[in-house]
Amino acid sequence: MKPLLLLATLLIASLAMSQKGIGVVKGTVKDAGGEALPEATVSLMVAKDSSLTSFTVTSNTGYFEIRNIADGAYYLLVSYGGFETFKKPFLISSAKASVDFGALQLEKAYKTLGEVIVTDEAPIKIKGDTIAYNTNSFKTKPNATVEDLLKKLPGMTVERDGTVKAQGENVQKVYVDGKEFFGNDPKLATKNLTADMIESVELYDDMSEQSKFNKIDDGSRTKAINLKLKKDKKKGIFGKANAGYGTQNRYDAALTGNFFKGATQVSVIAKANNTNNIGFSISDNMGMFGSGGFGGGGFGGGNFNTLRTGGNGGSPAGGSSTGGITKTSSAGINYRDVWGPKLDVSSSYFFNHAGAENLRSAYRQTFFKDSTLTSDRQTFSQNINNNHRFNLNLKWEIDSLNSIIWQPNISLQNSSTYSDDSTVQYAQKGNASYLLNNIRTLRENEGEGLNLSNNLIWRRKLNKIGRTLSVSLSNTYSQNDREGYLFTNSDYYNSGGAKFREGRTAQQNLQHNSTNNYGATLSYTEPVSRNKVLELNYAYNNNENESDRRTNNLDRATGKYTIRNELLTNHFQTVNTSNRLGTNFRVTNKKYNYQLGLAVQSTELKNDNLSKGTVIEQHNTNLFPTVGFNYNFARSRSLRINYRGRTNQPSVNQLQELDDSTGFPVIRTGNAALRQEFTNNITASYNFFDMVKFRNVFVLVSFNNTSNKIVDNIRNKGGGIQYIRPINIDGTYNVTGAFNAGLPIKKMKGGNFNTNTRLSYARNANVIDDLKNYNNNLTLGEDLRLSYNWGEKLDLGISGSTNYTSVKYSKLGQVIAFRGNTDQSYFTHVFSGDVTYTFPKGFIVATDIDYTINPDQGANIDRTFAMWNASMAKQVFKNKRGEVKLAAYDLLNQNQSFVRNSSDNYIEDVRSLALQRFFTLSFVYNLNRLGGRSVMPGRLERGTRSRGVR
Repeated sequence: MKPLLLLATLLIASLAMSQKGIGVVKGTVKDAGGEALPEATVSLMVAKDSSLTSFTVTSNTGYFEIRNIADGAYYLLVSYGGFETFKKPFLISSAKASVDFGALQLEKAYKTLGEVIVTDEAPIKIKGDTIAYNTNSFKTKPNATVEDLLKKLPGMTVERDGTVKAQGENVQKVYVDGKEFFGNDPKLATKNLTADMIESVELYDDMSEQSKFNKIDDGSRTKAINLKLKKDKKKGIFGKANAGYGTQNRYDAALTGNFFKGATQVSVIAKANNTNNIGFSISDNMGMFGSGGFGGGGFGGGNFNTLRTGGNGGSPAGGSSTGGITKTSSAGINYRDVWGPKLDVSSSYFFNHAGAENLRSAYRQTFFKDSTLTSDRQTFSQNINNNHRFNLNLKWEIDSLNSIIWQPNISLQNSSTYSDDSTVQYAQKGNASYLLNNIRTLRENEGEGLNLSNNLIWRRKLNKIGRTLSVSLSNTYSQNDREGYLFTNSDYYNSGGAKFREGRTAQQNLQHNSTNNYGATLSYTEPVSRNKVLELNYAYNNNENESDRRTNNLDRATGKYTIRNELLTNHFQTVNTSNRLGTNFRVTNKKYNYQLGLAVQSTELKNDNLSKGTVIEQHNTNLFPTVGFNYNFARSRSLRINYRGRTNQPSVNQLQELDDSTGFPVIRTGNAALRQEFTNNITASYNFFDMVKFRNVFVLVSFNNTSNKIVDNIRNKGGGIQYIRPINIDGTYNVTGAFNAGLPIKKMKGGNFNTNTRLSYARNANVIDDLKNYNNNLTLGEDLRLSYNWGEKLDLGISGSTNYTSVKYSKLGQVIAFRGNTDQSYFTHVFSGDVTYTFPKGFIVATDIDYTINPDQGANIDRTFAMWNASMAKQVFKNKRGEVKLAAYDLLNQNQSFVRNSSDNYIEDVRSLALQRFFTLSFVYNLNRLGGRSVMPGRLERGTRSRGVR
């Protein structure tokens, strides 16, 4: 109850600080000719510090009105594109609670050559579908990051893991001055750039380069943010360095530096820690967990749902949620420049190293037609991964009609893994239960990987507006070579408890995988009329995959791996070639637009088993209809409906008919006769954002069904051994839905409330012991969050989350219903609170807590636990550029990391090693030098900043 009491206390304190306003200000905005100016931005600023307190936009008649204004001195700021900003002070008091400005006349803005006009900037501007926030109007604490700034912006929220949401949608791309930053990882920008570098934050819907050019929607639309740098910040050196050390030999050090001079911009990032604060994309990290069958092995598989029932996983420091303890180091450099008048270049290099250690306990129930297997598995693992990543983006504007975009990427990786696995399995048949086997498995694995990709686009505008031609060439190549060793000791028992068989294995596994894909697309657009465009397109794609897997048994006489295991050795190639011809018709109107498309694709799949000399060929012809409809009820209220169909080709591992026993006691093989999948997707979304009251509603519903779904055919081979082969099946589908709403709290100036409702229902298929089975997975979730910001003093967040999961097996459940243990349903509740308060003289106190309740889960899951972090910091030096901080992680020493998995025929609870209580003392230093001259954070050179908004 203590954590709940803390949350209630924080809520009461925040409500007590709220102010109730009594004043109102109103008026009408017109031009010099007396014409009304609709959608002009009207801002209410506090006179003493120019901070934004409220704003609105004018109606169609130019009228505005702002209510609930507290007593005090203010000034009114009115801005409209092409007009000079209007500014006038006024007072609100009990004696004069209403101020009517009447008709306000804006004058045209003029600028002559050599003359600079300094104007006041509105806190928020709306330009078509783009919302631009002037950052000077939103106060942040000294040395704040962009992430801290985004938390202040109306309509935006930042999750605990750093995920940014805007208008209810996840922000997937963050640009800096319209260019990618370290490839395109949003968190590298929001967590490493400082707020005082940013002039404005622009929010909009982004599209692919091809769609931006020909105006044809290819389904790539995503929510994006552009961070526009301040002009004075484009020349100088900015950065931050921090170093910390603590108990249990925990350390965390990081350095960020930005060197800007006009169009030349260089950013450097370096980081090292052993506190699970990974800080880079998990995609760079995949090699450390193995590749193909020889990586980490497996223990079952197929379609599955995962519910994380822990708090922060293995990471009190807020980095990883996968469990275990990870030591990481990373460094990178990002370069952006303009070479000459026509060539725009951006590139980056990034290196990361991750070494993870984990102790994992898994309790699993596996269901078959005539029995249930219960397994208790203990695994110790060590993984090391190194990754080098380089990317380049060149844009060449050859002339006013022609342009070229070239985007090459290179990734190099090497990794090694080690695991020691002990498994005990019990069998239940009817009312009888007995020990089935005892298996110990050791795995060692080393590998290297190379990934190359190229994308070249040529675009040409022809002799009529809307008439375009574009050609895209792409190529990807990947290669992965691995060497692994597998050692198993197995003892098998009968129902009477007697051991009847032993198994001893010592194997060397050598694997070479490669993929070579190249394709070309051609697009031609022809304007049919002023608002109608017809597109003709053609695409060719060739995808070649090779898998050469060799297994050698140990010759115990010589101690060398020289005995070829022919059953586990195979060389396999697959070639997939497709030709696609299509057309799209797009109509654009003021209120709505729609797009109709149809394509026909011919596909040839050739599977060549080189070891056996057998070839299987398949020919498929598919139709791909696409429909898109967008209706804009108003500027910030829209409805979108889309339908798309696509094919999915089986992977080389699914096609290669070779037994893979590296996941023993689960053995997997391939099926060269697999057919391609075809998936239909229908998505509908509704988005509403009130730009005056900052209320937002986002609703999403999506439906998918797949024909020829590739699923597992699972057989119980006895003795606890499973044999899995992929096959095609119909009858699978899934439905997902989301409802997100946010609104400010009128009686809590700076307060916002957000709710998020989630629904997912999936019907997956499989075959278990010749019995076709459907498992139905239902997940429901509700998240509530209250955020409160009180100027630069207080940041407060209170949230609650409830998740419900239900797993039911249809045919399998009916057959073995007498055992009563197939269907599962359970709840998980998480209550959280976080608060940061800045005291006078630069003292900052922060704390956060997660309290988790698992009322319906079994003995393997802790029913309740709390994760509590806290810190105290002191800003030092005259300009507050330095900070000394004492931090405590997991004060109650209760941090846990576990997940519950449900798959084709099993329910599993997994517990992993968690990083628990430790303390650190750290120092942070911020560097800010303009043109070689040091300045205080937040201070700008005279004459470079607009007056009024400070």
